[in-house]
Amino acid sequence: MMNFLNIFTPAFMLQSLDKIRDLMSRGESLAPDYQAYVSTGNFFNDMIGTFAVFFLFTINKLGEIFGSYGLAIVLTAIIVRLLLYVVGLTTAQIRGMKSMQSMQPVMRAIQHRYPDKQQQGFKTMDLYSKYKINPMAGCLPMLVQMPILFGIYRALYDQSFAGHDMFGIQLLFPVNVTSVRSFGMGGADMADIIDTVVSVDKLQGSMLHIPASIPLLGGSTWYAPALILVVLYVASSFWMQKVMRDMNQPDKKFEEEFMTAMKMKDVPRDPTQDAAEQMQRSMKFMNFIIIIFAFIFSAGALLYFIVQNTIMVLEYKLLASRKYIDLDIAELKAWINEPPQSQEQRMAEAQAKRDALLTKAGEPAEDGNTEKNQADDAGEDDDPDDDGSGPSLKRPRKKRRKR
Repeated sequence: MMNFLNIFTPAFMLQSLDKIRDLMSRGESLAPDYQAYVSTGNFFNDMIGTFAVFFLFTINKLGEIFGSYGLAIVLTAIIVRLLLYVVGLTTAQIRGMKSMQSMQPVMRAIQHRYPDKQQQGFKTMDLYSKYKINPMAGCLPMLVQMPILFGIYRALYDQSFAGHDMFGIQLLFPVNVTSVRSFGMGGADMADIIDTVVSVDKLQGSMLHIPASIPLLGGSTWYAPALILVVLYVASSFWMQKVMRDMNQPDKKFEEEFMTAMKMKDVPRDPTQDAAEQMQRSMKFMNFIIIIFAFIFSAGALLYFIVQNTIMVLEYKLLASRKYIDLDIAELKAWINEPPQSQEQRMAEAQAKRDALLTKAGEPAEDGNTEKNQADDAGEDDDPDDDGSGPSLKRPRKKRRKR
């Protein structure tokens, strides 16, 4: 009985989308349903859906022009990285990371010189203000790019990629097809689409069925050709992590000279305050997440992120070689040895700045007749007919209009 069901169940599933089978058998692709991405009623989903529509439209148009959807995905990744560079997000991210990297030895000196946490905080804020550093500058561009990443992820699961391949690898298929067989967009069921593509393109030999006896993976079906994209994606992600980790290492020459000047050459580092060490620990968790995502992303999404990671590595290597902050060791040493202002001094200074702004805003505009106006005003006050015994009988003079 079970053998009978195993034979006829796939055929029954394929019949649920005969239209898809018919279109693909005639070499026609499924049209994307753009409205399905932006009519969810949820602001966050609709925002991501807007990015998904942009990517979907761009890839489909480029695919029609060049006759290759794989090439269209590669070109889209290049276009997105170029746009991020043009609007300044890439440069802002790298500048922020490099600035924080340059300040690591200075931060260590502040922590050593001022054990009190409040004084450390005041001195650190003064340091950021002195060199115009935003500690969140390296993170904000990454947060801005998150909707873009979600958008491309959703777009590359669209039914319109059914039957399209690059070098024989189906762009719609993830490695583990079982995990996303119920994930679809535009009203179509991903399980039916995958089964249809497998049947029409005769891809049964590319599907690897994992025996149920194997822990965790047992009972699932894998698309073997996509494994090469998994390897490339993981390798490119680890390469990018290494480059970012190197960027967060302080300049060895400056660190040695600065620590010698501060007489801290033999002071051991505090791992909890070391930005490079913190990134190293966070990267260990990210490595685990990257490997999981590699088996969830569709082959098209893997291709996109491989190209993106490669371009980002080149951007980091080129832009990170620039010098964004000039640091003078003697000036820094003198500045660190100056005690930070107390809270009362800071409040008094802030109040003085506010008073100065208010005074400046209330000053009359100065012109060439200032002295003449002052003399006229003095003449009005010193009325010779007024003996001070009563109200003056002189007609009041109209105010002079300023020119």
